[in-house]
Amino acid sequence: NDFETLELKSGEMLYETVARKCESWNSTSNNIGLVVGATDVEALARTRKAAPSLWILAPGVGFQGGNLEEAANAGLMENGSGLLVPVSRGISRAEDPKSAAEELCAALNAVRQQKINSSTGSGSTSIKKHQKDFFELALECGVLKFGSFTLKSGRISPYFFNAGLFSSGAALSKLAKCYAETIVQSGIKFDVLFGPAYKGIPLASIIAVTLQNDFNINVDVAYNR
Repeated sequence: NDFETLELKSGEMLYETVARKCESWNSTSNNIGLVVGATDVEALARTRKAAPSLWILAPGVGFQGGNLEEAANAGLMENGSGLLVPVSRGISRAEDPKSAAEELCAALNAVRQQKINSSTGSGSTSIKKHQKDFFELALECGVLKFGSFTLKSGRISPYFFNAGLFSSGAALSKLAKCYAETIVQSGIKFDVLFGPAYKGIPLASIIAVTLQNDFNINVDVAYNR
């Protein structure tokens, strides 16, 4: 702690600034994580606040005195993920290692579920029908896939979205309705839709048709070809 807890002019501790920098760097590298001891719940909470999307390794639960529930509450992301909690001696030296591991897993999952419930509670915005229709259409057409995909940038992504598979009249019609509904509900005032080549050209065109047919909104369409 000789350096990590030094207070900077900003009022932050040094480790918080480092965490914030790592959060920024990870937006392009996608290979940065942090290590924060589970025994220091305050540091874990401050680090999560400074780096809301980074994975954190939090050793110290079990023989080192860290409390699993407190560490999980402080270090988990709002979606219930983002925290790795290694426990070795607490399991290997237990009278019943299997039961010990299962109890720890259940305790962690309970906190994860609480996080998920709190982030999707009554105060949050529920998904709208046209948004639900969009996701269902993307899954139905195979546009949205989950797994491990290497992008052109070299980054590994847990999902892949290929809009080229919206390739039938029925799919494009449903897609345009989703976009048109989103545009209308946004309340944004505009007089032209721009469709960037190449996929954007037919998309902008069919959205314009849908805006006219379903909402009586007539707008021009522009494209870069």
